[in-house]
Amino acid sequence: MRIKSKDIASALKLSPATVSLVLNHKPGVNEETRKRVFNYIEEMERAEQRKSRLMKADNKGTILFLTYIKHGLILKQIANQPVSRLFEDMESLCALSGYCFSYEVFYEKTGNLEEMLTKIRERNIKGIYFMAAEMMGSDVYPFLRLNIPIVIGDNLFYELEADSYLVDNREGIRRGVDYLVDKGHSHIVYLAQSIDIFNFSERRKAFIEEMEVRQCGDGTNRILRLGDTVDDVYDAMNQYLDRGILKTTAFVLESSVITLGTTKALLERNMKIPREISLIGFDALPIQSIPGLNLTLIKGTHTNRHLAGMKHLIRRLTDKEDEIVRVYYRTRLIEGDSVFDKKKYIYH
Repeated sequence: MRIKSKDIASALKLSPATVSLVLNHKPGVNEETRKRVFNYIEEMERAEQRKSRLMKADNKGTILFLTYIKHGLILKQIANQPVSRLFEDMESLCALSGYCFSYEVFYEKTGNLEEMLTKIRERNIKGIYFMAAEMMGSDVYPFLRLNIPIVIGDNLFYELEADSYLVDNREGIRRGVDYLVDKGHSHIVYLAQSIDIFNFSERRKAFIEEMEVRQCGDGTNRILRLGDTVDDVYDAMNQYLDRGILKTTAFVLESSVITLGTTKALLERNMKIPREISLIGFDALPIQSIPGLNLTLIKGTHTNRHLAGMKHLIRRLTDKEDEIVRVYYRTRLIEGDSVFDKKKYIYH
């Protein structure tokens, strides 16, 4: 598809002459404007390609991406962004195999499960990929009665014969604790949310195990539950700080909610990070930034993992693959400035 200069100019509120200079790689236009023009062209071309793929789809049925919200505290960000790049990629992926793509959110507290199941049957849904971070095993059973392939994202139900694609929480926490210990920290406290979901439970178990392996004491006594919203974490953290952190030199932050609430309390008290307290987070932060803090972070690969899970679901449908797989994605440790190197300070 060739996008006309006048259409680009109209959409971006630029003059046709400016757009012409950009497209012909002529001087006289600042880099920000050039970037806007090329980004717009890329976006339009991607939309046209997506439209073309959808038109060519054989429509063998629909593949459903279903976010199941039990507590309503973990998945708000993705649930409120149904038109993300991830969903566009999934839609294109399904279309290439002849399937339509659909995204739904089911709120357990307010939704009607039987109505949801009836809706799935009536819409010719051929398979479901679950965003299942908040689900329990019992929540999956009603969907098994549909007798269609399912793939579980961000959870693992040992008793069910279901494929799972998830981040390796234990490996991530081991990586984080080892990093702190290698920097000279042994008085480490794990700051947790209140709810018990699979990802959090795995992280807490790994913390206890790794603290024992590294001979840093009983980790069960080093887990502090603060709350499930940023405000609750902030209030609980202030109460904790009022009592004093004693010998604690480092915190492991269980989630982005814990990170935002904790850092807000610490920074308001002008605590020096990392000199007074070191921090290592788990999970990518939301769009909001933490001013003045470059956090050391354990991060998983969410987009690639979910796309891989969707590809596997399509293979189940097209190739009739019947092997049960459990795929763990390793984490990365992204070094920031929030961990103090005590060994370097001592020996140098």
